[in-house]
Amino acid sequence: MLPAPALAIINAEDLDLSIDDNGMVGALGFSVSGSSGNSDKMSGEGSVRLIWRHGQHMEMLVGSFSYGKSRGVRDTNKSFAHFRHRYAWSEMWGLEAFAQAQQNEFARLKLRTLIGGGGRWSYQNQGLDIHVGVGSFYEREALRAITNTVPVTRLWRGNSYLALRYTFNERVRMQNTIYYQPSWKDPADYRLLDDAALHVALNDSLDLKLVIEIGQGSRPPAGVKSSDVSYKTGLSFRF
Repeated sequence: MLPAPALAIINAEDLDLSIDDNGMVGALGFSVSGSSGNSDKMSGEGSVRLIWRHGQHMEMLVGSFSYGKSRGVRDTNKSFAHFRHRYAWSEMWGLEAFAQAQQNEFARLKLRTLIGGGGRWSYQNQGLDIHVGVGSFYEREALRAITNTVPVTRLWRGNSYLALRYTFNERVRMQNTIYYQPSWKDPADYRLLDDAALHVALNDSLDLKLVIEIGQGSRPPAGVKSSDVSYKTGLSFRF
């Protein structure tokens, strides 16, 4: 289960799925809810995350899709795909490059694509993991038109994040990731995301996952609120 915020930042830094040796690991998430009668609602979400490590290199693929209706009217339709390559030249330092595409009908986001990269510093000690990333990316963003013209913007943004994970015991883990993405041309144009999650292991492969996510955009599209808060509960299957 992975959240996809309306303000267009995607948390690809899921520290709960990692691999130390060569090989591949993955996680699948799915949730569905609904009601009928006095309240007619239906919603569902599916996600996938794959990590492949070979030597000093690692590839990661993340994808998610959410769809929902209320009283027969669609009120949720969003999806994204994210690919990332990391190269570790030491235990603490590395480089990464990434590409991403996403859409969110009800945030007026028709298609956002980006490509970028940066550096990464990591520290691990007694159940605590800390990761700091600094870099930049180029994005193209097309909004759903209110008039006959389709608003399209192209610009460079900075990309920085702080990711923390703490393992309380074999069954309970907590993580928090903060992203900050300002425009290089106009730093007052920024996006901010704080994504916190609590994982409770039900068995060796299945986790209960509780997520709260707070997103802020300084200049959202017309008709879209500047902040989003979402909270979710779901299951994650690791393999």
